[in-house]
Amino acid sequence: MPALLEDPEAPVIYRASGQEPYPTSDNPQIPSSIFPRPVTLRDRVTVATLVPFFSPDAVPKRLLAYLSEQLNKEIEGGDTYPMIDPLPLETFGPYWFGNFGAVMVLGDIGGIEAVAEMDASGVDWNKKCLGSFYIKPNYPGRSSHVCNGGFLVTPAARNKGVGKSMGQCYLDWAPGLGYTYSVFNLVYESNTASTKIWDSLGFKRIGRVPGCGHLKSSEEPVDAIIYGRDLKSEGESDVSEERFDKIRYYLRHLLYPQGADRSEKSRLRSAATHYKLVPGEDGGAEKLFLKDKEVISDSNAQYEIAKRIHLQSHAGINKTTAIIATKYHWIRIKETVSHVIKNCPECKDVNKPPILRSENRPGRSKTIDEAPPNLSKVQGPAPAPPPPPPPEVQRLPPEAQNLPASHMSEHDFAAIQQPMDLSSDHDHLVADHDTHLDPYDEMAIDPQIMEQIQAQLAGAYDPNGHTYDPTGLTSFANTPHLPPHHEPNDFDRPPEHHFIPDADQQLMTHDHVMDDGGGPGAGLNDMQPMQHVLPMDYIEPGNQPRFKLEQ
Repeated sequence: MPALLEDPEAPVIYRASGQEPYPTSDNPQIPSSIFPRPVTLRDRVTVATLVPFFSPDAVPKRLLAYLSEQLNKEIEGGDTYPMIDPLPLETFGPYWFGNFGAVMVLGDIGGIEAVAEMDASGVDWNKKCLGSFYIKPNYPGRSSHVCNGGFLVTPAARNKGVGKSMGQCYLDWAPGLGYTYSVFNLVYESNTASTKIWDSLGFKRIGRVPGCGHLKSSEEPVDAIIYGRDLKSEGESDVSEERFDKIRYYLRHLLYPQGADRSEKSRLRSAATHYKLVPGEDGGAEKLFLKDKEVISDSNAQYEIAKRIHLQSHAGINKTTAIIATKYHWIRIKETVSHVIKNCPECKDVNKPPILRSENRPGRSKTIDEAPPNLSKVQGPAPAPPPPPPPEVQRLPPEAQNLPASHMSEHDFAAIQQPMDLSSDHDHLVADHDTHLDPYDEMAIDPQIMEQIQAQLAGAYDPNGHTYDPTGLTSFANTPHLPPHHEPNDFDRPPEHHFIPDADQQLMTHDHVMDDGGGPGAGLNDMQPMQHVLPMDYIEPGNQPRFKLEQ
C-alpha cells in the first residue's frame, strides 16, 4: 500500500512549509496530541496499541529487522509496491521512520519503553506485530505541508481490520504533524484491499495513471490510482462502525465491551430493545438488524453495497440512497453514495456523447445533434421555379380609370379581396430552400396532431356557415352578380387585383356575417366585429394613387 514518490535511498526531507514550528533531524517537534493509542479491532474483543516513533534509532533492532523483512516480501511479491530490488536494513530505517512512523502491537501496552522491553525479552514479533505505517512530506520545500503515507500489514493480522484502524489513525495524526492535505501517488487498481480502505475513509480519486504497473499477477499493465484528501475538512470522527459492533457484542455475549462507562452501558441496554441478531445462512456470520433492515457496520461493506446498487442503473444520489435505505441501515448512507458516484468512471465522464433517441419511434423528430439530410435527397418532383417577384406598386390600368362608380357590378366583388394563394404570393419566402427549409425538410410530424389541427380548422371555417346575405347591398353593387363566398381553405385561386377608380369610394370591408340561419337582422347592415379589411389602393380625384399598397 505505498505512496512512493521519492527514491528510498534519498536523504530524508522534512516539512518546511505550512504551520510552524518545522521539524528537523535534531528536533522532530513532537506534538502533545500524538501518544500511544489503544484500538479495538473488528471483532470488538482484540485490543492493540499504535505506538508512534519519530526516529529510526528509537525503534528496537529486532522489530526494525522484522518490519524490513515484511516490506521486502511485499516487494518480491510484485503486486503492491513499485520497487523491484529489496531494501537493505540500513536503507529501510530512514525510509520508513525518518520523519514519523507508527507500529501496531498486539495488546494494551505502554509506549516506546514497553516495546523496547518486549524486544529485549525476545518476543516473537510474528505474533505481536500487526502492522506499521509512516507519514512524510509528499513534496519538498514550499509544498512539503502535503503528506503521503505507506502502510504495511503483517500476514498474521490480515482480515482483522488492522489496515482500517491504521488509516483512521493516520488521518488523526497527520494534521497534528502540520500537514493539511494527503496524497497517495501510487495505489494499483488491482490492490483492492487498499482501494476499499481509502474509498471508505473519504479519499477522492483525483487521478489515474494508465498502465502504470507491470505486476507479477497480471499479464497486462495495471492502472494506478492517485488518491487525495483534505485533512481539515471533517471535524467529526466516524464512530458508527464501533457503535454497531458494540451493540452486536452486547447482544451476542450479554456482556459490556471493555472500557464501557455507565452512560455507554445504558445506551447498550436501550439499543437491545430495537436491535436483534439473526443467524447467518448456511452457518455464516450472524447479522445485526434494526427492525427489518440489515445493519452494515463495516465501512468497506457499506461502500461495496452502495457501489453494487449504483452500478445497476447508474442512478443519482437520492435514488440510490432511497433504494439502499429500503434494505440496509448505517449512518450517513447518502455520504457513502455520493462518494461512490464521484468515483464512478462512467458517471463522472462529462465528455461522453449524448444518448441519441431511436430513429424508428413514430411521431418523434430527429435529435438536434443529428444532421438532417440534404433537401436534394427527398424523393418527389422537383419544385417549380419561383415566379418573378410582384411589382412594388400596383397601378391602375388605363382602361379601368374611366369606369364610373355605378358600374361596380361589372367587377367581381369577391375578387376585390386579395386571395390567399400561398403558392404564388409567398414563393419568395421559400425560394432559398437551403437556408430556410433544409434543417426541417424531413422532420417527422405526429399524425394525431395533424388530425386535431385539421378538425379545428374544419370547425372554425365551415363553408356552409359563412354565406353572404344580399340584404343591404343595393347601394354598393348588384347582388345577383356576386359569386358565392370563397372557401377559406381554398388556396388554388389565381391572384386577382382590382382597384377603385372613384376617390369618393372608401375602403371596402368584407364582413363575415355570424349568422347560420339567415334570420332577421342578418346581412351587412347588422355587422358583427370586422374580420378582414380589403387591401386596395386609395385613388385621388386626379387618378393618381394617394396610398400605394405593396403586395
